[in-house]
Amino acid sequence: MTNRENPTVSVVIPAHNRKTALVRAMRTVLAQTRDDWELIVVDDASTDGTDGVVKSFEDGRIVYVRHTQNRGGGAARNTGIQASRGKYVAFLDSDDEWFPEKLARDVAAFAGEAVGLVYCGKELVDPDGHLLLRRIPSLEGDLYRQLLGHDFIGSCSRVAVRKDVLEAVGGFDENLPSGQDWDMWVRSAKVAKVACVPECLVRRHIGHEQISGSLKRIYDGHLKVVEKHLKELDPGLLSRHWADLSAMLMNYDVQHGREMALASLKLRPFQPRVYASLTASCLGVANYRWLFRKYTGWRHGFYAGRAAV
Repeated sequence: MTNRENPTVSVVIPAHNRKTALVRAMRTVLAQTRDDWELIVVDDASTDGTDGVVKSFEDGRIVYVRHTQNRGGGAARNTGIQASRGKYVAFLDSDDEWFPEKLARDVAAFAGEAVGLVYCGKELVDPDGHLLLRRIPSLEGDLYRQLLGHDFIGSCSRVAVRKDVLEAVGGFDENLPSGQDWDMWVRSAKVAKVACVPECLVRRHIGHEQISGSLKRIYDGHLKVVEKHLKELDPGLLSRHWADLSAMLMNYDVQHGREMALASLKLRPFQPRVYASLTASCLGVANYRWLFRKYTGWRHGFYAGRAAV
């Protein structure tokens, strides 16, 4: 199936000072059962010898692109999209890895009518390799409204998108501090159908240096995405977002968090978890943070629950 001039899939890996993890990620692309791909590694101004790592792989399907200044993951992915030649673009974070059937399953899923985005199942492991969770997706079809309410797709490593869809929506929004992936899935789902591969094909490594490691960054990104799509949100969805945001905000700004919680209740009065958060906020910041971590962990909110405040 190899066609180096006209690959079916362009794989984009943004990289910044993670050369050891990058080797692992690249090897999982090379191990794919489907081989009509190109791999575009976008070095976002690394200083750890990332260029040497990429160039050590002697494979004509690998393309190296370098930013002279650090511009962030969204910009790096956009650079990769612009350089891509494939009909589909699959994203892989430098600290994650794919199972061998990932690209084969993605391409097969695009056979559905009007499918523009495909996502698959994932497993999360901690820095010691312990399994935290495994998720197998089932939602597919017209998912625009569902994605407006909640980012159930998450990581870029799970996703492949038709290149024409990426071009139609204008790529990743580089102005968002986080949540760029969620915003992209929302905009893609507005113009195309979504298909899922009900298999675990991605292993995500949850470390300490990801953007998702800061609760403030998670909050800021979530808020910006909500504000960006505000006109599309009905009162029920908006109240849910205010509830989620207020729970995060009360970890470090209790007063404004409570005000946001009350705004959520004004839109939808019956929300037991919001009343619970307001009550917990009266117990002091340390106790609130402890309860927040327990609750988000119970809800499988590993990113927010493990984030540094």
